[in-house]
Amino acid sequence: DNLTWVLTKDGTFTVSGTGGMQYYPSHYDSEISDYITITPWYDYREQITTLLVEPGVTNLQNDAFSGCQNLMTVRLPESLDYIGFGVFENCLGLTNMVIPDAVYYIGGQTFSGCANLASVTLPDSLTSLPNQLFENCASLKSINIPASVTGIDYGAFIGCTALTSIVIPGKAIVGWNAFAGCTGLETAVMLDGVSGIGLGSFTNCSALKTVVIPDTVASIGAHAFSGCASLESVAIPGKVTVIEQCSFQDCANLKSVTIPETITSIGNHAFSGCSSLTSVTIPEGVTSIGDHAFQGCSSLTSVTIPEGVTSIDSGAFYGCSGLTSVTIPEGVTSIGGSAFYGCSKLTSVTIPEGVTSIGYQTFNGCSGLTSVTIPEGVTSIGEDAFSDCSGLTSVTIPEGVTSIGDSA
Repeated sequence: DNLTWVLTKDGTFTVSGTGGMQYYPSHYDSEISDYITITPWYDYREQITTLLVEPGVTNLQNDAFSGCQNLMTVRLPESLDYIGFGVFENCLGLTNMVIPDAVYYIGGQTFSGCANLASVTLPDSLTSLPNQLFENCASLKSINIPASVTGIDYGAFIGCTALTSIVIPGKAIVGWNAFAGCTGLETAVMLDGVSGIGLGSFTNCSALKTVVIPDTVASIGAHAFSGCASLESVAIPGKVTVIEQCSFQDCANLKSVTIPETITSIGNHAFSGCSSLTSVTIPEGVTSIGDHAFQGCSSLTSVTIPEGVTSIDSGAFYGCSGLTSVTIPEGVTSIGGSAFYGCSKLTSVTIPEGVTSIGYQTFNGCSGLTSVTIPEGVTSIGEDAFSDCSGLTSVTIPEGVTSIGDSA
């Protein structure tokens, strides 16, 4: 009630007065299958080309200027301290924005869909970059994230395809899909103090070549770097205990990875499709290797599985066509189906005494395999277990085997 607004013929929209903007509730529009906020100037939004918010105004409420597609110039006062949800969403004409120093809060999706926004200055008073804040800002090339920021939330920069580098301050936690689909991102530096990298944070950042992960990081989420096809090396910090599923899936140029001794399990598809990975040292503390963990690592030539591992899950080394040797420790009791499928250069393998069954297609297509030792404890050999092992000249089947599958 303390604010007034006026729209002049030249497209200038001026907000003046003292205090905050009135809250206007949103409602669901079935025609566009989305929520919209009807402000008093809603029907004039496409006429607005310049927004002038005068000194004395303290906040802009949710969706206030959402969909003002012709808005090109915005001037905000130093009195402003709060910007609500979606305020400038889909303002296609915006190319730059300076947020006043007093602003401590910016709502989610505030700049979502601002496809021509190339430059944004954020204040040092901000503590969070909320959900989808810059979603699909395809022209945003660089941004300085203030040191005060403690959270980069879900999809904050998702689809910012022009962004080439980012420095993440030491107080921040990188949220779910924070930089997903930033296909132009080449360098990501996380400063000391960053504690977590969320699920899919950098997924499909196909140009990402350099990533610096500080020792303070204690968790790396599933799919965190999946599809980062240009990434060549990575060092996982010592505080991390689990390599989650698909963390580095399809990092086709990944040549080396440092896995710390703190790791206890390697998740499903963790390094699947890392076709340039030539060697990997699995730490002694690892007890399980997940489904398809190293599937398609065609450059991998040798692997030593540590003594603590008790199970090698299905397809763990599927399609590792360069693998010539593998050491399976005595503690392994279970080898999943297709675990070594297509390891065509593998010449020999010793199956530990504790294994009781050889699963479906476990060694299918291991055409270079000339000898295999099957322990006395094995009672069943699955379907196609040794199918297409054309180099295998002899095999001794233990007395205790009661079941042999088709085409074994």
